[in-house]
Amino acid sequence: MESGGSKDGRSRGSKKNSKSSLAETNVNGESSQPNSSLRKKRGTKGKRPKDAKASPPQNARDDEGATGFGPVEEQREREDHFGFIHTGDEDTTHYEPKLSGKTVREREEKWLAMFQKWDKFIENKAKRNKLKERCRKGIPPSLRGRAWLILTGANQQLNQNRGLFERLTRRSDTAIVTNVIDKDLDRTFPSHVLFAHKGSQGQKDLRLVLKAYSHYDEKTGYCQAMAPVAATLLMHMQAEEAFWCLVQICETYLPGYYSPGLHAFQIDALILKDLMAKHIPAIKSFMDSKQPGTPDALKGLDPILYCTEWFMSIFCRSLPWPTVLRVWDMFFFEGVKVLFKVALALLRLSFQSPESQAECAGFFELTQKLRKLPTNITHEEVLIPEVLRFHLTDIQLRKEHIQQADQHFSAERARAMELQAKRLFGRNTFSVTSELSHLDSSQ
Repeated sequence: MESGGSKDGRSRGSKKNSKSSLAETNVNGESSQPNSSLRKKRGTKGKRPKDAKASPPQNARDDEGATGFGPVEEQREREDHFGFIHTGDEDTTHYEPKLSGKTVREREEKWLAMFQKWDKFIENKAKRNKLKERCRKGIPPSLRGRAWLILTGANQQLNQNRGLFERLTRRSDTAIVTNVIDKDLDRTFPSHVLFAHKGSQGQKDLRLVLKAYSHYDEKTGYCQAMAPVAATLLMHMQAEEAFWCLVQICETYLPGYYSPGLHAFQIDALILKDLMAKHIPAIKSFMDSKQPGTPDALKGLDPILYCTEWFMSIFCRSLPWPTVLRVWDMFFFEGVKVLFKVALALLRLSFQSPESQAECAGFFELTQKLRKLPTNITHEEVLIPEVLRFHLTDIQLRKEHIQQADQHFSAERARAMELQAKRLFGRNTFSVTSELSHLDSSQ
């Protein structure tokens, strides 16, 4: 019989800043462990995946050189700031953050003060704007998990449904669990210390979260894109907390995204195409010209061809990890519009210059470039300012949603409108409250 999740904490901060971190309690007031303590407790420090080769001894290079066989290149593993394991110089995306310890501590103090007066930041316009600004700057690593729980409302769900997660995990395994979820465990962030080893605690917790959700929402069941989303949550919190965050993502942020048919996502792909025509028309025309076969000026290049992984995994498989965390910080405050703004920013940065367009002779080159985005446009210091240049409100998205549902999914319109209402009004979002009361027009 399975246990309802690990009792240990999750990574709440960097190894460099954990010693000076002011945050030592999770959302339920329990003691939390910093990154370094977590790895020491689990004994994962210094371990490597089973298929990794052992590094040669320090003097191997000299010995081999002396015998005439030439130098032997050492392949040393290292664990980066976020828990990803790298061999040699292969790490080109998960760069180290540059914030000073002083800045991190100052931000921690501000967030801890906000936690003590959270209701005021919900009710007051000026404080809501301050909270939005701090989410856009990035939540301190040591407090990120706690902040995500509160921003999503997952902490309320957890408190109102004590014991439900445990009961769900104790149900019998279904075919979905044994035939699909179990196969996806090894494919989900295999280079991260939590999930690198078969049967690791991270994999066990991931299995419990995904199994519990497949029982919780039997109509949706399980979608492969849920695995990286749940794994990202597990890097910052315990299994039960990650489960309720996943529930909130599926029910109030991206309702219908992981359901059979993916109608909600298909509508959002159409919305993205319409937003491209309004915000980056020249780039849309360039991309449409690369459509395979005879170009259809009315149809254009379908964004589903390149944005499926972006949206379904909330960019966690497409961007450098520091940028992923910044995007998630904003997403949990501002909602789904962040996904559209990030997509528009990536497209503009990718194809705004004649040189970048010249690199894409056809459809294949264009899609390959979007699948492997260069760090010079995905670095948080480049991408986030570009994201914030786009003005997009929830009310505008609602109008777009209705238009696309009427035009392309008339038979599913009632269901589409139900999903739109959920993600717009399903939780007491700070940004939506501002827009509906006409108090906050700045994005």
